[in-house]
Amino acid sequence: MTDSIDIARTRQGLYRFLGGALLPPTEDQFQLLAGAVAVLGDRDIDDFAFSPSWHRLSSQFPLDVRSSGIDVDYVRLFASGRSGALAPPTESYYRVPAKGGGIAQFVGELQREYRSMGIASVGIAEAPDHVSTELEVMAYLCDLEATNWASGQMRLVDDTLALQHRFLRQHLRVWIPQFRRRVNDAPPSHFYVDLVDAVHAFVVHETDYVQLVRKELAT
Repeated sequence: MTDSIDIARTRQGLYRFLGGALLPPTEDQFQLLAGAVAVLGDRDIDDFAFSPSWHRLSSQFPLDVRSSGIDVDYVRLFASGRSGALAPPTESYYRVPAKGGGIAQFVGELQREYRSMGIASVGIAEAPDHVSTELEVMAYLCDLEATNWASGQMRLVDDTLALQHRFLRQHLRVWIPQFRRRVNDAPPSHFYVDLVDAVHAFVVHETDYVQLVRKELAT
């Protein structure tokens, strides 16, 4: 059971790291991320199928925001400018029409889904359907899973894994591939290409992993 707790905590840290790296970059934020790379490096990430993507990304830390130009790349790729973002980092952009109130309805339904999972506030300032918010939601669910493993409540473990699987299948697995294509099709930003590739690889791995663990619990 200790291994299951450790894996859940590692997954929680990875979700939090990836989500944090997709927030607007600041020197303080990236110093924290460099520290997280060191901590996560002590975990058994090589056991994860997405470890090659992780190593490509983590090898770039520590990373200076200004001299690397990622602050400019972030605005160009993800922030709304005069000509719009090249790769909007919000689920609603890829899922619903911009006109007719579809975005507001989609975001409202997503907020209700968060409340149904016991999440009143995600704790970051981005929109409910921002990639960083959704990755933080998964970090919260991994934290809850680890707590349930530690208490030996197997039914609650499975309930939490079911929430993770549903959220991955209904949200992240649906739109992250499209988001990744937009980032890869934009003028090159090696850091953000590697980052979004890692997010995509992790989400794919996670969907398979969570399903496998649920099957093992059912036997």
